[in-house]
Amino acid sequence: MPAVAEHFGDLLTPGFRKIFEDQFNQIASMLPDLYNMQSSDKPEEKDSAVGGFGDFNEFTGTIGYDDVYQQYDVTYTPVEFAKGFKVQRRLFDDDLYNIMNKKPAGLSVAARRTREKRGAQIFNNAFTGTDGGDALSLCNASHTSTTPGVSTQSNRATTAISATAVEAARVAMADFRDSEGEKISVISDMLLVPRNLEQTAWEIVSSRGKVETANNNANFHFGKYKLAVWDYLTDSNNWFMIDSTLMNQFLLWFDRIPLEFGRDKDFDTYLSKFSAYMRFSRGFSDWRWIYGHIVS
Repeated sequence: MPAVAEHFGDLLTPGFRKIFEDQFNQIASMLPDLYNMQSSDKPEEKDSAVGGFGDFNEFTGTIGYDDVYQQYDVTYTPVEFAKGFKVQRRLFDDDLYNIMNKKPAGLSVAARRTREKRGAQIFNNAFTGTDGGDALSLCNASHTSTTPGVSTQSNRATTAISATAVEAARVAMADFRDSEGEKISVISDMLLVPRNLEQTAWEIVSSRGKVETANNNANFHFGKYKLAVWDYLTDSNNWFMIDSTLMNQFLLWFDRIPLEFGRDKDFDTYLSKFSAYMRFSRGFSDWRWIYGHIVS
């Protein structure tokens, strides 16, 4: 429904000291801190992987040749997003407080919020989605490999956040294996938590002494992790440990069409139309950068 003068009489009446618009300070974007942000000029982007090699055999006169196996493909297909707003010419012209003139800029606020929510969706659905190349959730107890004989792996736990749980996650991530079942270098250096867990997480990474004890032991976790707090994480108990270097390699965002604005006028009705459009994709090409905790 278009905005018309009859519905916004206050904007046309002199004498109001202030009229407050429904707009608040916007939350800083977390997307550049978590995603590898890229532009795209293709209808879709695709990631593919080939497995590595096993250990060298002792040379006894003949070289042993290894088999390599195609691993999972991941396709990033951009999705379109759009929003519009219509306003009556007379209301736009006679608005004494310049409120309607500012409303088109509100589309950018809504676009930014949409992007944040879509980015957070990867984590909010980390335990239930099927977005991985192995058709499993990002954090799953049974990640597979196409290489024969390689055991399934888990990057999922149910423990509430604590210094002990953080250490258990760090040790578990250090034991992650590649597609051939060989150990890889995973360095946990980030905790991602919702606002409700910020204080607890901060104490774990910032306390010089051992957390929640009367001992004078030094805190092993002091300064070891960057703390990332995201208000768009919907579960107040779930938390994630991350290798930020691997995350930058495998957690990807492609802007196919960056946010663009348009304006048009209906000749017959004198309604001004404002619109915004964007098209992007996001996802993950591999799971080995994260260890998630789904806490009941």
